[in-house]
Amino acid sequence: MRAARALGVVALGLTAGVGPAGAALDPGLLAQGWRVQPIDGRAPLAFAAEGDGAIRISGAGGVGIVFRPVRVPVSPVLCLSWRWRLEPGPETDLAGLVLQVGFEADGERMTLGQRYALGFARMMSRGRMVPGFALSYRWGGEAGEPAWHPTPLLLLLEQSRWRQAEVAPRGEWITETVALAAEFRAAYGIAPTAYVTEVAIGAQAAAAIEARIDGIAFGRCPDR
Repeated sequence: MRAARALGVVALGLTAGVGPAGAALDPGLLAQGWRVQPIDGRAPLAFAAEGDGAIRISGAGGVGIVFRPVRVPVSPVLCLSWRWRLEPGPETDLAGLVLQVGFEADGERMTLGQRYALGFARMMSRGRMVPGFALSYRWGGEAGEPAWHPTPLLLLLEQSRWRQAEVAPRGEWITETVALAAEFRAAYGIAPTAYVTEVAIGAQAAAAIEARIDGIAFGRCPDR
């Protein structure tokens, strides 16, 4: 995946245009606190609860974003873990399968440009409390990409990096664990803000896609 194609969840929602259309979300996910970010002008992907906490993402191409507000204190030992998989299928131009972690805004840690960008993002989001900072973990990437880089089209609020290459095995669960305070420092060069305020999942594909994300959980890092 070329860096120019690496769309994060916040940028994907804002650049696609906001309107009445959005990802299809089933009642099970609504009951768990997930919400849809409306997107105009693109076919929506479907998000559905599957089993005990898993989320299935499917569609014949299109865009989808769901998010869930949380309030988790950030500490040096806080880790986020999850597992995800892409199902075998036709070759697709996968432009984004993203798990995003949003952090609260903090004027002391944000530049003037970031504060303006945040105000614009929240104005465009139709009620979603867009995080002040975001770390986006993507499926798909190339070895030449930097470890962390700004998401194109939303350079100030979101830093992105890939966890799995596009050639990663299909049809197999892959487990991930990240230490959030260390990741934030590596991405932004400053101390993290006090709370994680949102988890979001986004996908964008030019052709058929079926993917799953499961086991999203915050907890003490296993090696801390």
